[in-house]
Amino acid sequence: MPKIKKIKLICFDLDGTLVNSVPDMRLALNAMLDDFSLPKCVDADVKTWVGDGIPMMVERALNYANNKNTSIDKAVSVFENHYAHYLNSASCLYDNVQETLFALQKKGYKIALITNKAERFLDGLLKNFSIYNAFDLLIGGDTLEKKKPDPLQVEFACAHFNVAKSEAVMVGDSKNDILAGKNAGLISIALTYGYNYGEPVSNLDPEYIIDKFKELLILL
Repeated sequence: MPKIKKIKLICFDLDGTLVNSVPDMRLALNAMLDDFSLPKCVDADVKTWVGDGIPMMVERALNYANNKNTSIDKAVSVFENHYAHYLNSASCLYDNVQETLFALQKKGYKIALITNKAERFLDGLLKNFSIYNAFDLLIGGDTLEKKKPDPLQVEFACAHFNVAKSEAVMVGDSKNDILAGKNAGLISIALTYGYNYGEPVSNLDPEYIIDKFKELLILL
């Protein structure tokens, strides 16, 4: 596998890339659905709903449950309260994430987290897994005016570190990550073990595809 040269900045997705967060989201979604007397979901359902931010995930859950009466805004509020409670209850890091992140940091790369998850949940989640200090910049789905697949978050990170787009890569597991990278003009690295709405990530034609997170140490 040839190395990607002259890279200074690595932008990472969160859910499905660093953290298997579906179990906690399922717990919170089911608590929300139960509050509205709606049928519950399972992990396999949630994996197809993750990636476009909390409001869209909640909307998909309500559609799944054939909701007729509950407003999305109200459901989002209820979900977020439950998610704050269940955060870090059952989620886990994927294999070799922690050691690989800090190894990349030690190599001198700037590291940004670019996620569509609401910013308020990032600190607690990252600190729980002892990877908070691996990041030089955190950008949530509500930090800026737009989120992935729009390139704004990625472009903001490049500007923040005064790094050319040719000197940065986007690493993720789903179409929003790969498209955000491509839309911003970055090299994209796709991981095969994530969510991507149940679709093969190879369909997105990323520049690189890897099966294990630690393979980044070979690429970079």
